Amino acid sequence: MTEARGDFRRSAGVLCAAATLALAAGNPSCSSAEDPPGRTSAGSGGGASSTTAASGTGGGDGGDGGDGAGGDARYTASPLVPAIAFDATPDAGGVYVYFTGLGEDGRAGVFRIGAHGSAGSTEIASGPPLVVPLGIATSADGGRLFVADPGAGDPALDDAGALFAIDLPGGAVAPIGGGEGLHARGLEVARGADNEEQIIFSGRDREDGQPGVFALPARGGEVSTIAKGRPLVDPSGVAVAGRGDVFVCDTLASPDKTATIFRIEDGFVSAFATGLHVGYPCGIALTRDDAALFVLTRDPARGADEVVRIEVASGARSATATGAPGHDEPGGLHRAKAADVFAFVDHRAQDQGSVFLLSR
Repeated sequence: MTEARGDFRRSAGVLCAAATLALAAGNPSCSSAEDPPGRTSAGSGGGASSTTAASGTGGGDGGDGGDGAGGDARYTASPLVPAIAFDATPDAGGVYVYFTGLGEDGRAGVFRIGAHGSAGSTEIASGPPLVVPLGIATSADGGRLFVADPGAGDPALDDAGALFAIDLPGGAVAPIGGGEGLHARGLEVARGADNEEQIIFSGRDREDGQPGVFALPARGGEVSTIAKGRPLVDPSGVAVAGRGDVFVCDTLASPDKTATIFRIEDGFVSAFATGLHVGYPCGIALTRDDAALFVLTRDPARGADEVVRIEVASGARSATATGAPGHDEPGGLHRAKAADVFAFVDHRAQDQGSVFLLSR
């Protein structure tokens, strides 16, 4: 296994050390924003917790603190199931949570847990063709899941990744035509101008290798470029606003190696928030009204995860603590399509990692 890029060494122990994930270790999917020194060692346990406020949280600039519009709404993070998980998303109504990760047999796969907890998770699909199912998203009607796997694909394309569709409830896995060879990582599903579902995903251009954000019809077809090249360096998590603006988290774009979130409007890329201590894949999601962006980050002072709420209009920030000290390896985060209910992953919570629900 090649050395992980950036400061992804901690998360690499979860995502890249397993034999089934070794194919991903040599590509940029193994990276993250750099940690500050003085991290707290891992601990076990961790129940639900909730706070709001704390100006300037998330370790960066770009916000003047305060609650902002809607910032006084209190959210609570609840652990659902211990799991070696990478990314998680609620279904459309927030009844179930689907997540990608490793099963008890060590095979990569997709799993389901009740949003209010249950005795254990249910396997939806596992094993080939899934290799490193790093990102997951749901269709608008909840009938399919979409998975970004940067380690899968055709050997003729150097196993440069693939996008998959998984039918529910059966779990049949099929590659999405046109999604191969793009090192797909983070993804979200949105409706285009023609009302057809589009997969919006981060990855690398198949021809020139430049990092970027791309769109592909959910039924398969031709990939279109939303933005690529500088200032993007290592984009992962993606969120899409109703009017079409795309937010993407880049773990290595800042000179200080913290994460930058970029906003893409009509192909123009601008920095939206900087100085964030995130994990990999970086977890971001918009609220249902597009008023705020939620970012799963590390709080360096507390040595634990928190969800930072950034008001889209003002940039003001507030935070919700999500775990005990030592639970500080944030992963993916997504919102239910029809509710302000979120699911996210921490790679170190409850010793092996855990899937969480964030709700009011």
